[in-house]
Amino acid sequence: MTIQTLFEAQDYLTIMRHGDLKRIVDIDALRKKHSTDEIISFLKDYTREKEKCLRNLILMDKTQRRVDETVAAMFRLHMAIKTLESDLDVINIPDGKEVKQVVQLKQRTEKGGRVSKRDRRRHSGTRKWKDKHHDGKDRDTGQGIQRAA
Repeated sequence: MTIQTLFEAQDYLTIMRHGDLKRIVDIDALRKKHSTDEIISFLKDYTREKEKCLRNLILMDKTQRRVDETVAAMFRLHMAIKTLESDLDVINIPDGKEVKQVVQLKQRTEKGGRVSKRDRRRHSGTRKWKDKHHDGKDRDTGQGIQRAA
């Protein structure tokens, strides 16, 4: 885990409340004794606990301030998890430098997509259900229709 990633994740987990800084989770303290994978696992578990708490709060009263605070905390936890997971793609080079690993997606251009039978006959359906009582003459919109009385 790089220092820059640590600070970025900690910024997501820090809230300013009434002029005081409050940390949802202190990642620096966790980093001293745990690996990055363990920290991410802990944050995911903590997010699940917040989801359960949110469900209970919504069942009791949807207008509570704690509902908004819980949703904000869940979002911040999610963003910190994504930040730490993006740091796992970093490769350490023996010179002490770090390089982000580029993940390339394989494009499937060798096979063409097949048009399904349903899509091919989409417009031909209008020919099947012609009006049996239609006389076959085309009329303008201004012309009246003669009816037998």
